[in-house]
Amino acid sequence: MNSDPQPEALDTMPDVPTSVSRLAETLVMLAASAEEQVAWVDRHGGIVDELALEFDWANGWVPWSVDERSPGLLSPLLHELLQRIDARLAEMSGECNADKWAPEGLAIDPGWAEVRSLSRQALAALGLIDMSPPRVDGSDRVAGGGRVAGQAEP
Repeated sequence: MNSDPQPEALDTMPDVPTSVSRLAETLVMLAASAEEQVAWVDRHGGIVDELALEFDWANGWVPWSVDERSPGLLSPLLHELLQRIDARLAEMSGECNADKWAPEGLAIDPGWAEVRSLSRQALAALGLIDMSPPRVDGSDRVAGGGRVAGQAEP
């Protein structure tokens, strides 16, 4: 995939919040339902590859840039999930996998289901979504969907 940017490139890169936001935007599209992904692809010229290219673009510079500017902000878990997403997308590439890169492939291919799952986990690692199952009465929830820390499970 992409090589790390050069140190002097840090001066021309967006600030840390903007960088993380750009990465999150690509993860949101990879985590979206197949129906939402197909709609996005239709709005952007009908090319499924764009989903992966957007991620590749952001993943190629955001983790490195953020780690250089704010060490430790991105967790080791997030780095691992980004690597797994990248690897899964790479495994799905190539002429022999062309069917995976059609709108129908988004809906039926198990690889895309895995990418969606990994992307949701990455968004959770960024603190943007809560992956824990909700309680029936919702009593362990706080505004914004987060769980109350330290509350015992029923």
